[in-house]
Amino acid sequence: MPALWQSHDDTPKPDYADGGNSSSKAASRAPLDVPPSLRGDVAVPTPDAIATDSSELPATVKKAVAGKAVALDAKLYDVDVANVFSAVVDAMTSLNMPVQSVDSPSGTVTTDWIRQNSVSSKGAASAISGLFGGDGVEGIRYRFVVRVLRQTVEEKTHARLEVRTIGQAFINRHWVNKPIQRKVSNELFSAVDERLSN
Repeated sequence: MPALWQSHDDTPKPDYADGGNSSSKAASRAPLDVPPSLRGDVAVPTPDAIATDSSELPATVKKAVAGKAVALDAKLYDVDVANVFSAVVDAMTSLNMPVQSVDSPSGTVTTDWIRQNSVSSKGAASAISGLFGGDGVEGIRYRFVVRVLRQTVEEKTHARLEVRTIGQAFINRHWVNKPIQRKVSNELFSAVDERLSN
């Protein structure tokens, strides 16, 4: 008959239980050999390196925007590009926007889809339909592709903030690309302005 009561000391312990000082310690693993192609250079972006690659949109951003109805809003700031880029990231965080990617060399920040509440009443249905200017819209969602660029105006360098808004409407149980009539980017611009004024 097995013992029903055992002393705690008689119970076998796993190798890690005593901090690795066990005599029955498992053989340690050899360090992983990472191939050179998978080794990346990790560098903290400096203010001088932000928005230096301003030739065109990164490939991932082009793919997100391609073939969709995109609203573009832009504003010039008489502030350093690094400060505007930092203000954008801070503003998105404070507004609880789901930041998807941050690419400092191109000055690009993208969000995941931001979804408005689904329609639950007739009044909400007309309000959401008013965003797109159509009927039958059951919900909306949008995402931002934000880009901070260096722009020279009259021999003076400014920071140009571009906000591209991609909108979709939920119609007949499908998300359909549709332009948003109301400027949902105004809240983001206001939050950036507030941070830059401090």
